[in-house]
Amino acid sequence: MPSLTGVTVDGQMIDYTNAFSSGEWSTQRFDAPGKFTFSGVESSGIALPEGTAITFKNGGDTFKGYIFSAERDRYGNVSYTAYDQLRYLKANASYSWANVTLEQIITDIASDFLLNIGDLAATGYTFPTLIKENETCLDIIFDALSQVIHNTGKIFLFYDDGGKLVLREARTLQTVGIIGDGSMMTDYTYKRDIDAETYNRIKLVKPNKESGRTDVYMYEDTDNIRKWGLLQYYDKVDDNLNSAQIEQNAQAYLKYYNRVTQSLSLEAMGVDGIRAGSIIPVLIRDIKDLSFNRVLLVEKASHRYEGTYHSMSLDVKSFSQLGGEA
Repeated sequence: MPSLTGVTVDGQMIDYTNAFSSGEWSTQRFDAPGKFTFSGVESSGIALPEGTAITFKNGGDTFKGYIFSAERDRYGNVSYTAYDQLRYLKANASYSWANVTLEQIITDIASDFLLNIGDLAATGYTFPTLIKENETCLDIIFDALSQVIHNTGKIFLFYDDGGKLVLREARTLQTVGIIGDGSMMTDYTYKRDIDAETYNRIKLVKPNKESGRTDVYMYEDTDNIRKWGLLQYYDKVDDNLNSAQIEQNAQAYLKYYNRVTQSLSLEAMGVDGIRAGSIIPVLIRDIKDLSFNRVLLVEKASHRYEGTYHSMSLDVKSFSQLGGEA
């Protein structure tokens, strides 16, 4: 039975489980805090004010967060929305680093915003420089995380794990049970496209102060240009990067974006321990690429709880599309 046992109101711990009737816990691999919405019937008013710290537990899963909004109807039905610590990283800030790692970036920002930090895995990648002006801290960290994935070929995850900010490799979140034909799955939607995040030409430019012109770095796949037409990714790079670093970035971007995007949405019975970033085995014989057991990465996960019933929705992708390796 799911429980809301760690609700803190005015410094007092209370058990909210009896008032809790339904809830949904959702996570995304990139750009969003963990979110928990829950509802119940209350006799008067709204019992839990904004900022209330809550702890939701179900099996091995624990969500710790803070209430940001509440709604009540005339019948006493009250719904709450809580977010984990990543919500506080929506604040804008400016930073300038030299020879810095992602672990240090996270530590610096978390310290400035008084957030709790857990284990931060060493990525093995160092940014020569990183300058950010008036951007959200969430964007700063996830932009840096994306560059780490492109340059290392490893999938790292940044998220709030039960009240502590952590940085981990995805391979540490691998589950065992297969989801698919005859196993947990109740429905699916499979999609292929080159419409959203597919590019077969990478064009990076950098102003040259000495010549007064613009230096252009371009890599392309002529075979895929013939098949799909020209799909160009264009960006202006950091002035502090040298030619070798820009060429490395351009090649990494082409490797990452030059592919057909395949996405899979699953509806299934709820499984504890699966969140955005988890690696799950999937087998669906009607889909050629999934007709044998493959491990895929969860992009988004939503767990729904109604009494003792637990279901989930998952959006998953393959490692090759994400610029990383299993």
